[in-house]
Amino acid sequence: MMTNNYAMLEIHAGKVVKILSHRSGFTEVLLDIDHIVKKAVNYDHITGKVSEGDWLILNTTAASLSLGTGGYHFVMANYTNKRLSLSPGGHGMKIRYTPSQVKVSYAEEELGHERHVFSKPLNLSGKLICFGELHSMIPPLCAYFHYYYKKYIRKKVKIGYIMTDHAALPLAFSKNVANLKKQNLLDSVITTGNAFGGDLECVNIYTALQAAAIVKKCDIIIVSMGPGITGTGTRYGFSGLELGFYLDLAYRHGGQICFIPRISFAETRFRHYGISHHSITLLKDIIQSPLCIALPNISMQKVKLLYKQLRINNLFSKHRICIKDGSEIRDAMRYYGISVTSMNRGIAEDPAFFYSIGASARKALSVFCPLH
Repeated sequence: MMTNNYAMLEIHAGKVVKILSHRSGFTEVLLDIDHIVKKAVNYDHITGKVSEGDWLILNTTAASLSLGTGGYHFVMANYTNKRLSLSPGGHGMKIRYTPSQVKVSYAEEELGHERHVFSKPLNLSGKLICFGELHSMIPPLCAYFHYYYKKYIRKKVKIGYIMTDHAALPLAFSKNVANLKKQNLLDSVITTGNAFGGDLECVNIYTALQAAAIVKKCDIIIVSMGPGITGTGTRYGFSGLELGFYLDLAYRHGGQICFIPRISFAETRFRHYGISHHSITLLKDIIQSPLCIALPNISMQKVKLLYKQLRINNLFSKHRICIKDGSEIRDAMRYYGISVTSMNRGIAEDPAFFYSIGASARKALSVFCPLH
């Protein structure tokens, strides 16, 4: 009796023609493969090093579905690497019970004399905790904080990033984080849940916040997903919903909260035009803490639309709304050479998106370290 050889993932073999780029733990290759997509990502710490001429087994699923994660294939195995040995230390597992499960050293177990941190109640007093739905918010945010501290406070600031597991799981995929670390704009990265590859690995958001605040002694902590969020077009079916629960946790434990609304006037999708329905849903239905939401000081017509969206969702009675000039984000990005895009749009194409980041950060800093 014949059975269909179907699976939840698609597999192809391909030969490496050229190494396109390389950074720590990440190699991009060009393939000779019977597929319209000719590029693949190799995670060196998982499948070993890759060289020209190597034959690879590739997960081609997302590329065949033309998904956002489909610009690359992903290397599952390299025929050249017949055997790989485990790196020393650690016995925790992430992506458990899958063929891709990886061994990590959990901070909660491995930090020796600092392990006591994870047995104490979480205390975030004196820490600024920022929440943004999109991974692309992180570089401008880091640039702005450093720019502000350098210009107005004249001291260095220590920034940590907690990468959650509702988008990309391997930190190595993030070019943004690699660039920020290279420029010393980001001091520490903690990967939590099934996300992996950070300076520290943590089991959950509670211990990740402890690690960032107490072990790494960060002044500012950014909580966000990796690249590649999921949205289904439904009210609650999107990755960023998790941020609401994490925000309330940080608020309850004394953190100074900065929530960055996702705002765009370049979006063609109505549900993301103005304030994204993702941000509205978080502020209306998920987040219980009363927040101060900063909107960017843009044209009166656009501000009126943002106010209308907030009003029809009864958010003026739940949160304090203010207007802040976020345009200084442009100076910060230029100063540090940050040219990140979001949804393939840069600051020239979608200034409101970036000004929203600047406005939120400026408002939060006016409370966290008041100057003007």
